[in-house]
This record gives sequence, structure tokens and C-alpha cells, in this order.
Amino acid sequence: MINVESIVIKEFRGVRSLKLALGGKNFAICGPNGTGKSGIVDALDFALTGNISRLSGQGTGALSVREHGPHVDSRTKPKLAVVELTVNIPSLNKTATITRNVHDAKKPLIVPDEPAIRKIFDDVAVHPEFVLSRRELIRYVLAEPAKRSQEVQALLRLNEVEHLRGLFSKIANASKAQLRSAADAKKIEGEKFIRGLALPALNSAAILEKVNEYRNVLRLAPVQALEKDSVLNQGVEPGEADAVPRVKIAKKAALDDLATFRTWIDYISSDVFLGKLGDAQSELEALKADEAYLRDSSQAAFLEKALENFDGENCPVCDTRWDSEEFTEILQKKISKFEEVVARRRKLDEQLRSIVGAFQALRACAELAASLGGQLVPVRAVGALQQYVTRLKNSEDSLRKLLPMTDSIAAVEGGGKISAEAMAEFEQIYTAVRDLPEASAQENARVNLALAQERFESYQRASRDWRAADAEFAMAQKISEAYGRVTTSSLETIYKSVEGTFRELYRMVNSDDEANFEAKLQPSLNKLGFDVDFYGRGFFPPSAYHSEGHQDGMGLCLYLALMRHLAGDGFTFAVLDDVLMSVDAGHRREVSQMLKSQFPTTQFIFTTHDDIWLKHMKTVGLVDQKHSIHFRTWNVDIGPTEWDDRDVWLEIENHLTKNNVRDAAALLRHYLEYFAKEVCHSLRAPVEFSGDARYNLGDLLPAAVAKFRKSISAAKAAAQSWGRQFPQELLDLEVAVIDAAKVSNVEQWQVNAAVHYNEWANLHKNDFAPVVDAYKKLVQVFNCASCLGVIYSTPSQGSAEAVRCACGQVNFSLVKK
Repeated sequence: MINVESIVIKEFRGVRSLKLALGGKNFAICGPNGTGKSGIVDALDFALTGNISRLSGQGTGALSVREHGPHVDSRTKPKLAVVELTVNIPSLNKTATITRNVHDAKKPLIVPDEPAIRKIFDDVAVHPEFVLSRRELIRYVLAEPAKRSQEVQALLRLNEVEHLRGLFSKIANASKAQLRSAADAKKIEGEKFIRGLALPALNSAAILEKVNEYRNVLRLAPVQALEKDSVLNQGVEPGEADAVPRVKIAKKAALDDLATFRTWIDYISSDVFLGKLGDAQSELEALKADEAYLRDSSQAAFLEKALENFDGENCPVCDTRWDSEEFTEILQKKISKFEEVVARRRKLDEQLRSIVGAFQALRACAELAASLGGQLVPVRAVGALQQYVTRLKNSEDSLRKLLPMTDSIAAVEGGGKISAEAMAEFEQIYTAVRDLPEASAQENARVNLALAQERFESYQRASRDWRAADAEFAMAQKISEAYGRVTTSSLETIYKSVEGTFRELYRMVNSDDEANFEAKLQPSLNKLGFDVDFYGRGFFPPSAYHSEGHQDGMGLCLYLALMRHLAGDGFTFAVLDDVLMSVDAGHRREVSQMLKSQFPTTQFIFTTHDDIWLKHMKTVGLVDQKHSIHFRTWNVDIGPTEWDDRDVWLEIENHLTKNNVRDAAALLRHYLEYFAKEVCHSLRAPVEFSGDARYNLGDLLPAAVAKFRKSISAAKAAAQSWGRQFPQELLDLEVAVIDAAKVSNVEQWQVNAAVHYNEWANLHKNDFAPVVDAYKKLVQVFNCASCLGVIYSTPSQGSAEAVRCACGQVNFSLVKK
């Protein structure tokens, strides 16, 4: 993956112009809400993906990158909204730059533009899981099992697993339908075969016995075995030519065929069959309203792919601009409708199977009757019967295909009813066959053997078709089951690995009260269950008993476990946007230590509005002093502003130049509160505890000054205990502190009056300028003149041993002899 070295943002979201040097290290962005932290997250997201996740997805309405990506003052000039990212690619050991502007968001400029480098950026763009906000975090924990399965599989890049499972299942279902049709055809041919031999069932011994009985009459050798290539009428010679042509019809078999036809005619008029037709017609007419979905059901996969590739702004197929929420809602609704209609069709197919089977059997009998009519002398009319056969075949095909629905409904409405003309032809054929003279024993044997061979061959063909369909279905079913078995096993293995990592990470964070914590990720068909242990009382969903802070901790740990499994050593970059805020205050240090120890090669970009979180990250070394930024304010004209004293004093001076004392005083007050807090932390100054962790200038600055003076006194005492003279620098520092504190304390009432808008109108810039100078000198006292860093006590815990600065210019021991 990547590490970010630097980012340059221009006219993008709430940022006018900003450059940050991240150095490929962990980086923290701190500041109150509304100071521009999320603008940097959006810039990282945009540079790497061309999209802004905050502006896409459910609930974002008409928001779009093109409309709302540029700064509000540059919204008509999207080309000015530019983000440039310089990254290091560890796997290639190369540095590259990617630059995007909102106008051509999908056409980044990459330097150097090499295939290997572009592939890295393409991989990141397709799977932007590196940005994690709380709304993404919590969905892994609180989502429904089906939704969680989708989210987790998308994160693990297993999106195609269920899609392929569905395709294999569809193939198996289609093969099953073909097998059923082939089985019905085989059954019909088998019934015709045994009916021609006047046998009750398909039995090889009984068939051989009957065939050899006929062959014995003709003094022919018996057939020894009934095999697929057996010729039952082998050796039979044609009968002698008669003056009057003989009818070549097996009378008894023909009468049995015609009786079967009459039985089926009676059945389709029965209440049982009419009830089936009525139920089927109701379902067909109800489904007709959704015929378009049924006709285009194959589009469901296409729509799912389109939804997956939607960038929140333009349709991935036609590039038409869409409202993100509307586009997502329409596609999700259509996909759900497709799924519903396909399920209804599957149920209807089962319902229609018996109806189609009846039509198929009836058609076979009608074909036999028409064939008999053509064999009679003289030939009987069969035109109406042949039309009936065609109509039945069309009805079968319509009900199997189901589309168009009008044809299917017409087929059910017809119900296989026979016309009066066709029935009249049938009766004439039946009468003629019934009145045929009885043939001699030899002629009867000759005709029945010919019929037996004809139907045996038809049955063999139907059997071959059935075996082929059965083999195809068996293969499709085997592939489907094997794929399902292997993927389920693989997913279980994956989830078991993720489950173990998740458990260990969560235990690290909550070792004080949940050292024996357990969790279960339970995959099932299209679902992923997630239950966690609650103090040994059993397994429950995370939201059942665990606090919101614990749930957020679980979400973070699950995300990290998933990313570790997904990327392994390639998990080198992640943005945690206010993700840590809901984690229990008592576990902040533990979270920081866990991130540092378990993910040493991952560059984390943190945003937080809580100074305490930043302190914890710095204390455990997750973030060093050089790789953080603290925004103090934001305004629409200049964007976010860092707490930088040079910048602050310049702004105050600009306000005073305009005699704007109120804004100058407010700015000074806010900056001093920030700076005093930093000094109190650095010098470990005792401050009266506040339950809401909100401290004003009166709480902080006096404490900082008092602690600094005590530290100087302690340094003097330590030097004296060792028999050393006081360093002149120490004495100068003491004088500077006393003088600066004295001046600032005298003038402090004016700051309060101005900030609280009491008598601010009576102040003039000439009244307030000395106040600014006094506090500027006081601030300078706490900073090293060389490195400009805040002077601090060491170590950070336990008894203080020294007061020093980062460069060592200030370094006074506090340890007595």
C-alpha cells in the first residue's frame, strides 16, 4: 500500500490553502468541532479515490463531489479545487505524486506515471477502506447479520463470492428443470411401451417373456437379453400380399392407447385439475404486473455491479449525473424487486409442473390417436387432432418459459380442452379401431413385435436424454455444492482468524475488566452473526449489554482485524476520523498502546477534538511532537488555522490596526487558554480538577506561572545542594517570569472585560496594545529562544528530575544532592 509524505490542499472543501508534512509517520489533527479537521480527511479520500465518502451514500441527498467538493467561494471553478498527495510505496520502494482536481476527478495526474505505480493507486481507489469514520465503524458491530456479511465481505474483497454462489445455484436449478422434463418424457415413453405389450410395469423379464411369446408364434429364435441395442422384431418377414390391403395396427394396444387418451380427457375436466388451473391462473395474473422484472431478471447482477461501482455522483454505465441517495434507493429497490419476483417464479414453476405434465401426457396420447387415423383404411381425418397436438405443445412451452405472460395465462385458461371437432375425429378413430377384424395369430405377432420395437427405440431415446440430463444436473449440483462447501469452509477459516485477532486486540484495550473476553463470528448462508461474551454470562449481540464506548472499541478492533487479514504487511495506511472519541475515557492510553505495538508499520492519520486524546497519543509515542497539528479556529475566508503564536500575534495586530479590540481580545483569550493548557501539561502543573474537563484562562495560566516559578526555585535549590553557582540563564529566566507575570496580572481585567463584552466599547487599541505585549512576553518566557519549543519537565511521570527544552538550550536539573 502507501505512506503519505505530504499533502497540499487548495480551494477544496473548507480549505483555501494548506500544506502538511506527514513524513510517512503517524499524524494527529486536533481541534474543536468546525475547525477543518474533516476537510483534510476528505482531501485524502478525494486524492486517492476521486470520491468523498462523506458526500455519498444513504442520507447525503443531493450532495456531490462536483457541486460540493470545491471551497464555497470556488464552487463555480472546480478546476481550482486541487489536492496533491506525495506518497511512498514500500512494496516498490518508490515515491510518487498523485494530483486531482474536482473538475476531472476521475483523471488523476500521477508522477511518475508507471504501470506498477498506477496499479497501486488503482487498487486503493477501488477499495477505499483506508478511511474509517464512526458511521462506518459502528455498522460492523450493530448491522443486521445479512448487512454485516455484505459489509465485511466487501471489506475483505469477497464481493463476488455470493454472486458466484448464486450463479452456480441458478445453473443447477436450470439443469434440474431440464432433468424433470426429460424424466417426464421418459415416463410417457415407458408407459407407451408397456401399454403396447399389455404389461402392468416396466420389467425386463416380463418384457422378454411377452416378446418371445410373439416370436415363438412366428417360429423365431428368442431374444436372450433385453439390451440397449436389442432388435425385438429381428427376423420377422413382411406378411403375404393380400388382394385387400391389411391394416397394420395392433388392435388391443391401439384400444389401450385410445382408452388412456379418454382417461386424460376426463382428468383435465375434473375438479382437482380445474382447481390447479384456477390457482395457477391467479398466481400468473398477480405476477403479470411485474412481468418486466421477470423478463429482465438477469439484470439484477448488472444492477448490483452498477451500485457497487457508483461513485456517488455519476452513473457508472451512462455517466449521467444523479442524486446519490435517489440513485442508490432506485437501484436497491429494483434489486429487491428482482429477488422477490425470481422467488415467486420459482414457486410458480413448482405449481405449474403438474399442469405441464398433464398436457405432455395428453399430447402423447393425441399424437398416437392421430397416427392411428393415418394407418386406418380408409384413412380417417385427423386435422383437428393435429391442431390439438400443436396447441398442447405450445401450451407446454409457454408454461415452461412463462414469458410472455399473456401466453402462459392463455395456456392455463385453455386448460388443455379438446375441441368438438377433434373429439369427433377421436370417436371415429376409436370406432374404426374397435371394429377392426381380429388378425391371425401370426399377423398379430408380426404387428405387435413391430410396435414393440418402435416403442422400445423411442423409450431408449428418452432414456438416453434423461441420462444426459441427469449427468448434467449431477455435475451442476456437484459444482454448486462443492463451491458452497469450499467457500463456506474458507469463509469460516477467514472469520475464525479474524475472530482470534479481534479478540486479542479487544483484550489488550480492556485488559482491566475483560481480560478473558471472547467473541464469535458465525457465517451462514448470506449472513454473518456476531456475538460477544459479557463477563462470562453468555454470548449476546454487542448492543445488548455493552456500552456505546465498548461498542466503538469493538468496531475499531474488528476493523483492524479485518484489515490485517486483508492486507497483512500491506496494511500501511489508515485514516481514523474521530473514531476514537466514543472509546471509554479509561481506555484511551490502552488503545494508543495497542495501535503502536500491534501496527508498527501502519501510518495512522487521526482526527480528534479532544486534547486529552492527543496527549495520550503523544505520551505513549504513537504520535511524536513533530507530527501533529492543532487547529484553533476556522473561517470561510482563510480556512483552518493552526495554534501558531507567530500567526496569532499577527492576527491580533491586524485586528488592533482596525481598532477591533473585541476580536483581538477574544483571539488572545482563546490562544492563551490553549497555550496555558499546553504549558500546564508540559510542566505538570497542578490544576484544580473540573468534572467536565473544561478549564478557563483563570484556572490555567496562574497554575502554569506558579509551577514554572516553583521549578526555577527547585532548580536553584538543586544547584545549591551540589555547591554550584546559579547559572545566569536561570536567574534571567526567573526575573523574566516574575516581570511578565506581574505586568500581565495587572492588565488581566481588561482582557476579561473585552472577551465578555463588558465595557468593550470603552476600550481603544491604545488601551489594549500593552495587554497584548505583556502576554506576548509571558508566552515567550515559556518557550526556548533557540528551538521555540515549550519548556517541559522530565520525566512525564513520577518525580520531576529536570526542566528542559527540545534542543537542550534550556536544561536545569531539579535533583538535589
